[in-house]
Amino acid sequence: NSLFAECEDLMGGSDLQDLPDPVKVALTVYDMTIQRNKRCLLTYVNHRAGAAKQLRWDLGTVLPPEYRSNMHAHETSFFSKYDKLLTNYISDVGVDVTSDMMPPKELMVEIRVLAECGEIMTETGSVNLEKGTTHLLRRSDVESLVRQGYLEEIVQHESC
Repeated sequence: NSLFAECEDLMGGSDLQDLPDPVKVALTVYDMTIQRNKRCLLTYVNHRAGAAKQLRWDLGTVLPPEYRSNMHAHETSFFSKYDKLLTNYISDVGVDVTSDMMPPKELMVEIRVLAECGEIMTETGSVNLEKGTTHLLRRSDVESLVRQGYLEEIVQHESC
């Protein structure tokens, strides 16, 4: 309807009924195609925004370069704004809602350092995380580094 109203305006108020039927059909198909493309593009943008949000929850506040290089400037801006919003919420509430959704089974975890992290401060003191070393640390001190891929948790399987 809006397309036909715009066409009437462009035609100087002439009645669209004067147009041949094939032209009316072509205009209708053209309008429906534009509407479909718009829906597809909005769905794509929504999917990309959801992926950017999920990256914030999975990787934390720092967006690795391999992800950043595959994102448009508007997407990285959205990520930064979403990060700021989520960080403000976390500080207002006082609880890190991005930490593991499942409660930990153990307070301490054994981790292996996959990438050089240097010295980090934990609740019990400083620890130097050199590549290839293993440590037994509090889960809360290292969970963000595990999510970012710098550390891996060594899972101990109980034997029967």
